[in-house]
Amino acid sequence: MSSTTQDNQLNQQQNLTLLKVYTVYRALLCMALLGTFLLTADTPLVGKLKPDQFFYTTCFYLLLNLIGLTIVLPKKIPFNHQQLFANFVIDIGFIIAIADASAGVNSGLGILLVVVIAASSMMLQGQLAILCAALASIAIIADTTRLISESHLTISSFLPAGLLGMTFFITSYLIQNLATRILGAQFIAEQRTDDVNRLQSLNQSIVQRMRTGILVVNPLGSVELANAAAGELLGYPEFIQLPEAVMSQFKLWQTNPQHRSPILKTSDAGIDLQISFSALTQEGSNNALVFVENNRRLAQRAQQMKLASLGRLTASIAHEIRNPLGAISHAAQLLSESEELAKPDQRLSEIIQKHSKRMNNVIENVLDLSSRNAPNPESIHLEQWLQQYIEEFDHAGEDGEIALSIEQSCNVTIDCSQLSQVITNLAQNGLRYSKQETGRASLQLLVHNNPLTQLPVLDIIDDGPGIANEAVEQLFEPFYTTEAKGSGLGLYISRELCEANEARLDYIRTDSGKSCFRISFPHPDRRLSPD
Repeated sequence: MSSTTQDNQLNQQQNLTLLKVYTVYRALLCMALLGTFLLTADTPLVGKLKPDQFFYTTCFYLLLNLIGLTIVLPKKIPFNHQQLFANFVIDIGFIIAIADASAGVNSGLGILLVVVIAASSMMLQGQLAILCAALASIAIIADTTRLISESHLTISSFLPAGLLGMTFFITSYLIQNLATRILGAQFIAEQRTDDVNRLQSLNQSIVQRMRTGILVVNPLGSVELANAAAGELLGYPEFIQLPEAVMSQFKLWQTNPQHRSPILKTSDAGIDLQISFSALTQEGSNNALVFVENNRRLAQRAQQMKLASLGRLTASIAHEIRNPLGAISHAAQLLSESEELAKPDQRLSEIIQKHSKRMNNVIENVLDLSSRNAPNPESIHLEQWLQQYIEEFDHAGEDGEIALSIEQSCNVTIDCSQLSQVITNLAQNGLRYSKQETGRASLQLLVHNNPLTQLPVLDIIDDGPGIANEAVEQLFEPFYTTEAKGSGLGLYISRELCEANEARLDYIRTDSGKSCFRISFPHPDRRLSPD
């Protein structure tokens, strides 16, 4: 719908409202005239020239207006300009007849036509409004001429009749000009209102789509407004009060505005949160803004800086350590092939080669970590992808049995090659420990939704002895290992790959006490932050 059409419809609705007020005015005017006529019958103020004409004309005009009230007041569809013009012409005729019964222009009732002209100028405007003023002027002069011819008025009455006609045209011009300015101002105000509403809607849309959670809370910690990200990050789709952990930090901030909240670990939601507070600078308001940020993104940026430094370090390692290590390993291999080498010395040569190979594996892992490419996420159906992964794992000749359990079918957005690398590392560890503990290499992959966040979760459960409580905190640290042969980089790399995809890797115990590595995936519709 065009702007002009909308303006016309709005103008017509305003005309209908004005017409309802004007119709009520006409009915009240008729009642006032009748009341004055009846109460001053002995010394009439109105209708003294032709009492019968005044009485019957006013009564009929009142009846007509009362009927008009029953039609106009409930009406919702506006009248067109022709109908409005006819309405004003009828009003001019009745008022001229009432004034004529009261000695015409000398009665002063002709001034009532000014109201009719003003109303017509507001509702009609343009040529029709000017025509109403012209008809009223002609009617008042014609009536004055007739009354002079009947000797009811003197010729001097032409002067007030002419001045009254001039007043009609001046009124029409002024009212039309004023109405045009009012409509223009109203149009500008409505445009500004539309702009403000549009900006407000845009701001709301932006706030709702922001990855940073934003809440408006009162001094008691009651949530008055929150965006979708806040509910998702805090794990409460709808909440009235701040969660307990955030509430405690909010109280500390109220006591000391310089207080900096620590990272809040939400193991259930699988998200580390950075909470910050700010006073809402609004007159008469003591509310505060609460900002909730996913600490993973901050960790991602820190990781990029860390990997950049690690890349420079590994370049030096490759040159300073790997080449001499290769020479040592090659020399030990040649030495072991010598027929004159004694058996104790051959054993020492094997030890040199074994540990050289282990050291080379460590260096390769570090090099792979530093040169890792940015994730290339894609949306996948997790159940189908895991079934295909298990088939490829079996065809690769890996020793062990992997069972897949699906509690909730779901889609995830992640780099498939990096997810495969993470699961392979965890699966190989789990199968190895299961076989050591039970004599049977078995593993379970369990897909379900986190009951708190309703986000996808993959549990890798093995039958091994599990990780000791004192070792869990260091489990994902680089170069930390509980095995003599391990490099200590497998779990570290796995967690780094998960965090690069905005997922999370944690170690937990199942309800039955089994060892479990849990991958908590982000929302499937969320786009990853650019590197």
